[in-house]
Amino acid sequence: MRFGRVKRRARLFWLGCALSIVGTITVASAETVIPWDEAEKHVGEEVVVEGRILGVRCSQLSCLLAFDPTLSRFTAVVQAESFKDLPPEKLEQLYSGKQVRIRGKVVENERKPEIVLHSPSDVTLTAGERRRDRQEKETRRAQAEAETLERLATVLDRLADVTERMAAAEDRMEAVLAQLEQRETALALAQASQAPPPPPPASYGEPQPRPAYEALRTVKRGMSRNEVQRLIGDPSFVESSGGGWTTWYYGYGRSISFDARGRATALVGFPPP
Repeated sequence: MRFGRVKRRARLFWLGCALSIVGTITVASAETVIPWDEAEKHVGEEVVVEGRILGVRCSQLSCLLAFDPTLSRFTAVVQAESFKDLPPEKLEQLYSGKQVRIRGKVVENERKPEIVLHSPSDVTLTAGERRRDRQEKETRRAQAEAETLERLATVLDRLADVTERMAAAEDRMEAVLAQLEQRETALALAQASQAPPPPPPASYGEPQPRPAYEALRTVKRGMSRNEVQRLIGDPSFVESSGGGWTTWYYGYGRSISFDARGRATALVGFPPP
């Protein structure tokens, strides 16, 4: 009997401990959230103040998170010694214009309530604000991706246009080069048809027999073509010039020029009489 009573007392003790723990957790989890314009009613209390930050004003000594544009009512304060954890540039970027919750003890300073912030955990965005913030970030990211894709498409279009222009320019260049090549070929053919045949080389071994030396010495200026032909034979090559002038070429670099009357005017390579 005595052992049974001890067991019942032990059960009651542990049940009481469990209930006290649950109660403590419930109280701790149930934060006291008040609107920012009622903070003056809770001076000296640990509370959570909710409101929209209208602006952040900073100096070398502190930063004020203003819930009222005149700064005459409740403010959240970040002292200079907390700038390492709560840098001023981040305060403006993260919280200005956002719905936040400020955690801390409400104190009175110069007849207005304020909460001094010491760490990032003392100020958080509300659930709705976090959701809107995520949506805004996703929207900005989607817009940035769309703009990037649009710029990329524009660049690709320009590259395609430039490629087409380069291809057209190459086609035009090939056509011009083909025309120039045709003109050069035609000009070369025309020049070849108009140019006189080259004189025979002045070298040894011509097929015609070498005229007798005495016959060569008898050729003189003023002789007719027939006289020259009778003395030294037919030339190996005849070149006609304008005005009836002709030049007879013989082997070994010898030549005779005749005027329009058919008389020898110049002898080249012939021995003197």
